[in-house]
Amino acid sequence: MRSGGTVAIALAGLLLLASGDGLAYSYAEWDYGNPLGAIDARALAMGGTGLASADGARGYAINPALLAKVEGIEVAATGAAIAAEEARDIPLHDSFDGVIAHNTYALNTGVYDHYTASVAWKPSGEYEWAPGVAIGYRPRLDMNYDYHVQYRDPDTQTEPMDRILYDYYATGDGEVSAFTVALGQEVADDIYVGLGVDFLRGESEARQRWVYPAHSDQEDRDSRTQYDDISGTQFTAGALIEIFHRVDIAIVYRSAFDLSIGDYSMRAAGSDSVVTGTFDHRYPDAVAFGFEYHPQNLIMTTVNFDVEYTRWSDFEDGLLEDDPDLDDTIVYRVGVEHGYYDGTQARFGFAYEPSYVDNRVARAAFSAGLGLNILGVRVDVGGEIGLREYDADGGRIRETTTRAAATVTHAF
Repeated sequence: MRSGGTVAIALAGLLLLASGDGLAYSYAEWDYGNPLGAIDARALAMGGTGLASADGARGYAINPALLAKVEGIEVAATGAAIAAEEARDIPLHDSFDGVIAHNTYALNTGVYDHYTASVAWKPSGEYEWAPGVAIGYRPRLDMNYDYHVQYRDPDTQTEPMDRILYDYYATGDGEVSAFTVALGQEVADDIYVGLGVDFLRGESEARQRWVYPAHSDQEDRDSRTQYDDISGTQFTAGALIEIFHRVDIAIVYRSAFDLSIGDYSMRAAGSDSVVTGTFDHRYPDAVAFGFEYHPQNLIMTTVNFDVEYTRWSDFEDGLLEDDPDLDDTIVYRVGVEHGYYDGTQARFGFAYEPSYVDNRVARAAFSAGLGLNILGVRVDVGGEIGLREYDADGGRIRETTTRAAATVTHAF
């Protein structure tokens, strides 16, 4: 679901600055989707880490090998909210062509929500040799986007002054979700392996509108692109090694996968004709390494570090003759968890996330959260704020992303 608010004023002369790469950057992540990791409040509070530590129903999608450590039945559910703010600026120059300030001409905020649920089970007693298994549902790719800018006449001699020329809207709505089946098995003392399968399904829509005021001699225009019957399958393999109960090391491989669009339709602005068809996008594989350290002292603190490499340069677009020139990315995550004797846990984290459109542009995110035991139920809460800023077409785009999540876990 989505709701959005917009504040935007611009001069007509900024039209060229507002188009081109500035929009294309945002559209690229919107068109191919923003990859979503496992939405879990503990992982969120710890910078997105968890490859070596997210046990049970919370960690089935992070590293399936962790399922081998489940005891009995665990049920987990998560609700998350994301507020995405995008501000677009242009520089103001003095008579010597020096930059004296930046003027914000568009400010957009969208609010989105996501939900996940999972169940994990491992027999105990005489069947404790059996693997841990889990099923779960979660969003995998997010195609939501909201943008609005209002263009006004820059001629101060016209009447009325600063009259509206038109409003431009760009919106995206949809996501690809994963229904996951996974299992984990202890194959030797302190060595675990696991395998998960994501069955991907979804749909999305992208739309652009040009809306003119009543006094204009121009007619409103709009374009619409619909992606229906999206499907695909991805595999995840993971392993975990515990060394002297002080160091846990994990490795996870996520396979490349084809995302098939079974029903595609596109109507260009100003046209009544509709182009239809089917095609595939080929998404790249990824490999990740995780590390958890338990200090050898009485302080109940653990330190997590994860790094993930994704070969976005292998991405294939079924609609283009030439594949897009995407960049490989390396994501770094750090998380710290401190436990108290009453079972409460405090968490902090940091993440560095380059964009696959241009890996020189990166999002830096800081996070924090708590873990609580309430009437026998585990309640985790986490929050994160991320910042990203980059130049585009003579202007500057500033993005602020705020995320919050709550996870409830119960063991039977």
